[in-house]
Amino acid sequence: MKAVLALLLIQIACVLSTPVDEGQIEPLFDAYRDTRLLLITRQNLNNPIQVLFRNADSIRNSPYNPNRPTRVLIHGFLEDDSADIKVETAAELLRYYDFNVLFIDWSEGSRTINYFAAAGRVPTVGSFTASYLDFLHEIQFLDFNRLSVIGFSLGAHIAGHVGKNVRRGRIQHIIGLDPAGPLFSVRSPEGRIDAGDGVYVECIHTNGPTLAIIGLGIGAAICDADYFPNGGQSQPGCLLNTCSHSRAVDFYVESIANNRFHALGCPDPNDVSSRRCLIYPGEWMGGDNLNFNKSGRGSFYLETNRSSPFARGTTRPQ
Repeated sequence: MKAVLALLLIQIACVLSTPVDEGQIEPLFDAYRDTRLLLITRQNLNNPIQVLFRNADSIRNSPYNPNRPTRVLIHGFLEDDSADIKVETAAELLRYYDFNVLFIDWSEGSRTINYFAAAGRVPTVGSFTASYLDFLHEIQFLDFNRLSVIGFSLGAHIAGHVGKNVRRGRIQHIIGLDPAGPLFSVRSPEGRIDAGDGVYVECIHTNGPTLAIIGLGIGAAICDADYFPNGGQSQPGCLLNTCSHSRAVDFYVESIANNRFHALGCPDPNDVSSRRCLIYPGEWMGGDNLNFNKSGRGSFYLETNRSSPFARGTTRPQ
């Protein structure tokens, strides 16, 4: 029911000519006051701990280990700390890797009937998160070279703003899982996730717009590497846009353990199809790589199954 409601709200937002004043329908959201930082490690997998913003004792007295790589997860519209981008992704990452996982819970700003307001909060949640990562670096608790930031939908654009706003380093790897489309322009990289936001930025597009349907994703090549599973507009086995949209998270979670999402390159980023995209050797979509040795640039196409396991390709070499 929540997924259907989210679809309706976003589609309504796309056709409205003027945004609703969020102050008229709900309390104002303050990212620096209302966003929670939840730490998940192997030591507290089932009991996330809230750490306090720019509080050294809070992080030092937690299970956070500065010698580990760090992964930051960010949810999307109408979501909270029960979202798959937190629960499923953190569990899979920690099953295979000894990471610090930080979940950015901005649900006080995302759980609103006003999609305009939620989208407008993206930059401040990004600057809040960037400030905290800078703080961790300042106290020698974070190495930007061992950091990935992964966001879904509106969270993908927040991840981009994190990269734009960090001042103490440059994020090594940013992954946008079907970056939201409504209210975000391909022609305005300053307002969305973009190839320049980190050392390597990749996006997985699963619900881009068509001539007849408003997609929930932006559906355009905006990152260093852009993956378009099944063409990037709708996904096999999905009847609703919300299913295709969230399938990006499913693909990423599956890719962590055994990445078989092999994609072939496309000569034209605007022509993504099985007929056109035949450039070898291709690249593997998603996954987590401690050495960050991805180098593929451009647009990539692959096909998946209708249900899990989704991947059809060969396993990525380790």
